[in-house]
Formats: sequence, C-alpha cells, structure tokens
Amino acid sequence: MSGNVSVKNSVATLAFLVVLGGTVAAGRTIYVDDDEPAEFDNIQAAIDDANDGDIVIVKPGVYTGDGNRDIDFKGKAITVRSTDPNDIDTVASTIIDCNGTEEESHRGFYFHSNESRNSVLEGLTIINGVDGTGAGILCISGASPTIRNNIIRNNRILYDCDGGAGIACFYGASPLIQNNEIRDNHCEPGGGGGGIRCYEAGSPVIKNNTISRNSASQGGGICVDFCSPTISDCTFHANIATGMGGGILIHGDPTIANCTFSANSADQGAGMYHYRGNTVLANCSFIGNCAKYSGGAIYSTRDSHLTLRSCLFAGNRAGNMGGAIYSHGYSDTGESILINCTFAGNLAPNGNALACDSHLQMYPSILVAANTILWDGGAEIWNNDGSTITIKHSDINGGWPGGGNVDTDPCFADPGHWDRNGTPNDANDDFWVDGDYHLKSQAGRWDPNPPSAGTWLQDDVTSPCIDAGDMSTPIGYEPFPNGGVINMGAYGDTAEASKSYFGEPVCETIVAGDINGDCELDWRDFSLMALHWLTDNRP
Repeated sequence: MSGNVSVKNSVATLAFLVVLGGTVAAGRTIYVDDDEPAEFDNIQAAIDDANDGDIVIVKPGVYTGDGNRDIDFKGKAITVRSTDPNDIDTVASTIIDCNGTEEESHRGFYFHSNESRNSVLEGLTIINGVDGTGAGILCISGASPTIRNNIIRNNRILYDCDGGAGIACFYGASPLIQNNEIRDNHCEPGGGGGGIRCYEAGSPVIKNNTISRNSASQGGGICVDFCSPTISDCTFHANIATGMGGGILIHGDPTIANCTFSANSADQGAGMYHYRGNTVLANCSFIGNCAKYSGGAIYSTRDSHLTLRSCLFAGNRAGNMGGAIYSHGYSDTGESILINCTFAGNLAPNGNALACDSHLQMYPSILVAANTILWDGGAEIWNNDGSTITIKHSDINGGWPGGGNVDTDPCFADPGHWDRNGTPNDANDDFWVDGDYHLKSQAGRWDPNPPSAGTWLQDDVTSPCIDAGDMSTPIGYEPFPNGGVINMGAYGDTAEASKSYFGEPVCETIVAGDINGDCELDWRDFSLMALHWLTDNRP
C-alpha cells in the first residue's frame, strides 16, 4: 500500500516538474519601439538580449540606422515580427529602412549562423538595402530560417556581383520563404535574381509569394544556380530580365507547381529560361509574357530536360522563334516533354506555339507531346535543322502527323484574344485579353469565374477534345462521368476536367462497374478496366 502511494507521489512530482519546467522555459515577449517607451529602441539590441523561444515584437514605425539594419539573429531560435504579421497595413507600416547607398552598403537581415526554421522573420517591410549579395535579406552557410508575411521592396544590387536584390540563399542555405510580397527589387546593371537568388543553396522552399516588377540581367524574378528549390503557388508578374529569364532563370533541378507567370519580359525566355537541369512544372500558367527574340514563355537549352504537366500557355509572344516555347539544342541534346498542356493565342514569326532548333546542326532538340491542345491560329510548330518532334493524341491547328492527332476547334469556354488597341499595323502596342480554357460540355464544365465560380455549367456543345487523349494515360482526378479516357488539354487529369456527354442527360445513379459513366455496363467498361489493370498511379 505504501509502495503504491510512493509511486503515485513520484509520478505527481514528475508531472509538476514537467509543467514547471515548461513554464520556466516559455519564451519572453520583448518589445521594440522607435519613438515610444519600450524595452529597446532598436531591433539588434532586442535580439542580443533574447534567448531561444523568445518573441521580439517590433511596433509600427520606421526603423533605420545602426541596430536597425544589417540585423543578425546570431543563430538564435527566436521570432522577430510586427504586432500583427497577418494584417497588411501593419506589415506595411513596420518598416526597416536600410538607407543603403553605393558608397555605404547595408542590408536588412543577415542569417549566417545555422539558423533553423525556428528562427522566424515575420510581418516586416524591408526597403532600401544596397549590397553585392542579398540586399534585402542574405541567408548563407547553411542558415535556413523562416521568412514569411513580409514586404521586401526597393532593394538594389548596384554592381555586377552575386545578386539577389530581395533575398539571396547561398552555400547550403535552405530557408522557408512563404507568403511574402517581393517587388521592385533590382540588380543594376548586372547580376542575377532581382527578387530571389539561389546559388549552391540546399533545398529552399519558396511558397505562395508574389514576385513582381523585379529586374536583373538574368532571372528578373528568381535566379536558380546549382541547387534544387521547391517553388509552389507563386505569382511571377511583370518581372524583367535584360538578358535571360524574365520570370525565372533555372540552372539546376527545381520542382515548380501551381505557379502563374504573367506579363514578364526578357530578351530570351520571358517567363522562364532553363538550361542544364531536370525540372518538372505541374499546373503552371504562362500568360501574356513577351520575349524580344525567342521563347515567349519558355526558352530551353543546353542539356535541358524539361517536363511540363497540365500547363497553360496563352497570349505569349516572341519576336523571332517560339511564341510559347523555344527548344534549342546547343552543346548537348535537350528534351522537352509536354503532357496535357494547352496553347492558345501565342504568337511568333516562327512557331506560334513551339519552335525547335539546333546549334550548327550538331545538337538537335527533342520534343515529345501528348494529350495537348495547340490552337494559336495555325503555324503552330517550327522545326529547324532536323530536331525530333513527336506528338500524339493532340489537337493541332493545321494538323500534325501522329497517332490520335486531330485538327478541330477545341471549343474553349472563352478564348482569349489580342486587342489591337486601334492600331492593327503596330504590334508593339497590342495586349492580350485572357480567357477561360476549360472545354465546353453539355454534361458539365467547371466555371472558375465570378459570379458562378466553383460551379458546373452546361453548354450547348461538347468539345471534341473530351475523352480524346491517349487511352493508356490514367484519367487521374477527372470527375464522373469521365468516359474512362483522359481529356486533352491542361485540365485533363484534374478535378476541373470537363465531363463526358453521351447524347442524353447525365446519369443520376452511379452503376457499379460503369467505368465510363454512360449508364450502361458493357464491353467498353471491361476494356477500359483491363487497360489499366494493376497499374499503380499513386504519386
């Protein structure tokens, strides 16, 4: 009896000590204010006083001068944030003004002591940083902090150096860069990565950022060299490269998903310039980008292996070759693979949608496409110097040889168009009015636009591109009834794929074994099931 009491008392004592220890270890909240009474009047002093787990809260105001620039976390697992990182007005009014000049360089924050994800920079505006590397924020030597909900703008690289005017990630750094607005940062006159530069970094995660109006000689929005970041749910808008890669320049192996590239510009590859790497893009959109020479959306070259899945290219333009994509075999043979993509309204003198070329007829490029719609007004594909182009089960305006290919109006819900701006003879002032490239269906077509966004609409016609893809390609997430065969275009294989129509009202009851959804259990259902029997399509 007494032994049991002793055990119970020991357990109770241990529980008390754990709770007490948790209370003692809980972080402090330290306040910084530039003009009101607070514990500290500059951010660096507050960080110097902080311990792991502490939160440094910076009250609204403009922070400048020593202690409020070149700020160093010193490896501490602390949070430095505004009073409300989720309120845009609070973020915009809590300003770190670096006041950097060409004569006296300063940046906002410097992470170089192996900071982890527990080192958090959140909800601040960082402006007027000037440096050769990472003028706004520099992460280096394995530092991998969390950088989120910030506005990073008007920072500059004033000479041809390492770049990364907004944020630079170098030499093993793998920060989480999330929910930031990165805009109006510039590398002048050279350097790469107006918004972000990743160079020999680890595996940065760049997620849900708006990257706009940045500029550099290469990689106006982002420049990736010798690393493999994960980039998702980002918007690249109106970034400029005086050379290559208006939206992004890639020399590495990133994974890019659910990103939008719009109104970016460059000499080559206005949306993206890609060389010497293996990159997969999924569910990305390239809208209204413009290249002075080649690759209105994408320029792919030099042993570049590029896979595009469920991507949309609309209203992109190039002055010479490849209104949407230019594939250039240069020093090695590169390969571009297009699966379930849509091309509409792209323009170029050579290849409105696609152009393939080789260097000195020695290194031809290879392009493979399936389940894809190319509908840009004709002259879709330009092949120079014997490059290999293989297209099957696709809809090509003007036709193209290949099994399952057709030449027929895809029946887009709302095709985009070029507005000639009242001057039809001057292409320089034309602009693209975007549309909706879901396929019309009498059984149901997803509507992404207000006021009925998120609903299924029934049209008076059904696109011939529905159930017209390669039968061996899994239908993925296509909603029922889906015909058991994948749709062509960017929405095939997705939850927004247009529904199959069989000449009569849609089945109200799902019948077990009715694979294609035509309300009948027949030989076609069996053949579709057999075609995919034992196929493992799990990611």
